[in-house]
Amino acid sequence: MDDISIETSRFGAVTVTPDRIISFVHSIPGFEGLKRFILLDHDKEGVFKWLQSAEKPDTAFLLTDPTQYLKEYNVKFRKSDLKAIELGDSANLVVLAMVCVTEGAEGKKEVSINLKGPVIFNIENMSAMQSILDNNEYSVKHVITAGK
Repeated sequence: MDDISIETSRFGAVTVTPDRIISFVHSIPGFEGLKRFILLDHDKEGVFKWLQSAEKPDTAFLLTDPTQYLKEYNVKFRKSDLKAIELGDSANLVVLAMVCVTEGAEGKKEVSINLKGPVIFNIENMSAMQSILDNNEYSVKHVITAGK
């Protein structure tokens, strides 16, 4: 298999093997038509990852493992969502949450994660989707840090 070069606005040209391409079964809401992505580590520890579009250089989402900030985050996904990513073995399921950095009052930065719309990945077949949870147990803006 020949490597694929992906142009990005944040990281320049990134070369990956075809087996690292993640195929979204449904576009992320608001980003219709974008279905091919790669995951890139943001830091050495792997706490944050970038979900970089393989189709649009300036589209990337910062993700993290929500259980690092909310240990009890344990979601029951709809069967239709798990079927859509063709999940057979739950050991192949990876759940990440989108991170949002905003500037609040007095110029303080606030970092929050979207627990209501986790991104679910089947690492066996490299398929994924953003799952929108039906319950009100979790928020789209779960603050994890607030500071300068």
